[in-house]
Amino acid sequence: MKKIFLIGFKDLKIRSRDFNAFIGILLMPLILIFMLGIVFQPLWTSKPFIVDTAVVDLDNDYISDILIKDVLKSQELSKIVNLVFLNDENELRESISKGKYAAGIIINKDFTKNIISGKDDKIIILADPEQAIKASVIKNIVDTFTLEVLKRSVVIDITAKILLKESLIKKEDINYLTNEWSKEIENLKSKIEIKFLNEKSEESRTIVAMDYYAVGMGVMYLLFAANNGTESIFEEKRKGTYQRLFIMPLKKNYIFLGKIFGVFLLTITQFILIILITKFAYKVNWGNSFYGLVVMVLSSVLCFSGLSIFLASLMKSEGQIASIGPAVSLILGFTGGGMFPVFTFPPWLNTISKFTPNRWAIDGFFKLMFDKGNLIDILPYASILFLMTIIFYLTGLTIFRLKEKRND
Repeated sequence: MKKIFLIGFKDLKIRSRDFNAFIGILLMPLILIFMLGIVFQPLWTSKPFIVDTAVVDLDNDYISDILIKDVLKSQELSKIVNLVFLNDENELRESISKGKYAAGIIINKDFTKNIISGKDDKIIILADPEQAIKASVIKNIVDTFTLEVLKRSVVIDITAKILLKESLIKKEDINYLTNEWSKEIENLKSKIEIKFLNEKSEESRTIVAMDYYAVGMGVMYLLFAANNGTESIFEEKRKGTYQRLFIMPLKKNYIFLGKIFGVFLLTITQFILIILITKFAYKVNWGNSFYGLVVMVLSSVLCFSGLSIFLASLMKSEGQIASIGPAVSLILGFTGGGMFPVFTFPPWLNTISKFTPNRWAIDGFFKLMFDKGNLIDILPYASILFLMTIIFYLTGLTIFRLKEKRND
């Protein structure tokens, strides 16, 4: 076991002296993080994206009309809220789960009558967890509506259109009742429950471009670093230095495991350096959970090291790894959300992204950074990465062994 570690550390020492490798796996991601963080910061601070919102109005009465026509369809909000009306609550829930809409609003039957009579009722807001930022816009609008619009518009509408219509009061009593209702209307906010599914924690913070791309580029370049390590295996085989190791009193498997350990060491060293440099030089906030960060780093590094071993098992030379590896890294970086936020993805691309290790690594780090998550919160993401690690390593090592038997 000690010699396996020695082989790994020897490979790390050799690769660290390679200036070209230094530029490719450490300097380039740091430059990209800085440039993308500066250039795209206005994207995160500009006005909100268009929020596709589905509405199921089972009430079809005065209060729901005010919310839909006077608020959501107002001149100001219609610029950012795109309303789509559905007739079925189940259809709305299914559409939200598929990511078709950022948010959904369900107004229950007899909602207006219940509020007028003083009964408790609720407006339900469903949110696509992949578009939580957009959905929070709808949550805030409805939350404001319960206090402001109800306080002003409902009193006038109810008294003018219902009480007068039913001849329950006289015209001369309107001013008096309006003042009295205005005193009581403050309590309506507590009578209407705003149910926001998948709501972000109150402690969550605004996304910063520099933080976003520190994760996106850092994760994408994990495969670059791992590929750089696996290239050395083929390079040493071509030069004959790999075969010289067989002179040592070690089993062939131990030598190969030492090489794999070297890939892991190179990858984790690169990632730790990126985290430290971006934290102190770029002021990137990697979250407050040290143990959560450690688990995410280990699971990500192991997964991408395993992926590199798997890719290497399919190649015949370091030249193929050098040409195909970066292409795979870029494709996974794009589809996994490293270049563009996943909430801007169409549904089909969002589904594809969930089959990439980049997506699970990025989501796990974002849970720590933007949602103030802890070790427990990131376990689902780390578990998926560990599962991918097992699959990649087992598949890669099996292919390598089959190749070795053929050569023998």
